Amino acid sequence: MDSSLLYCLHCGAANDVAATHCFACDHQLDQQELDAEPEALLHDRYQLLYKAGIGGFGAVYKALDTHKKNQSVALKQIMLRGLTAQEVIEATDGFNREVQILSRLSHPHLPAILDHFTDAENWYLVMSFIAGETLETYILHPTVPEQTRTLPFHEVLDIAMQLCSILDYLHTHQPPVIFRDLKPGNIMRTPEGKLYVIDFGIARHFKPGQAKHDLWFSRLCRT
Repeated sequence: MDSSLLYCLHCGAANDVAATHCFACDHQLDQQELDAEPEALLHDRYQLLYKAGIGGFGAVYKALDTHKKNQSVALKQIMLRGLTAQEVIEATDGFNREVQILSRLSHPHLPAILDHFTDAENWYLVMSFIAGETLETYILHPTVPEQTRTLPFHEVLDIAMQLCSILDYLHTHQPPVIFRDLKPGNIMRTPEGKLYVIDFGIARHFKPGQAKHDLWFSRLCRT
């Protein structure tokens, strides 16, 4: 056990030894927890390490799957506490869509769904962990705030080819998938330059006969 970490007895997250509240669940920490074994795993399985990102209705954590030799995973949390009734509907609808769509897809540039579960106040989605940063962060100028830097042509072409491969897969899948939110903030880039499209919360299956879907798909096919 790492003596420099303070394990939350409520959710099992590993916190800095100087922390007073758990970064994951806001549970108050005390010195007695310093000597506690990290037995309080989320879903009796996942050890939270740190918050990797924040979304509209929750956060994404890097975690360890103790059932798979501490394999690194991304754990997406949808927090229902404090949401209005309409926000709960939107959050859970997006969660269910992401599970339904991603569980049927398999592509080297898409994250894989590994597990999903709920408790009284949270819904959780476990996916393969992607080490790196968003394309949005990568293209930001390192010294000039709110400006992007110029990428070499060969790198821009490589980015375009990878994204085209993903979109071609989604649009030719049966049923076709409309991602609807392709932007640099929803694209992860590994240190080696491999791209992944993430966050399928507002993606849709293409439904022939729906006017807006037919119009969108016909425009796509002409381009």
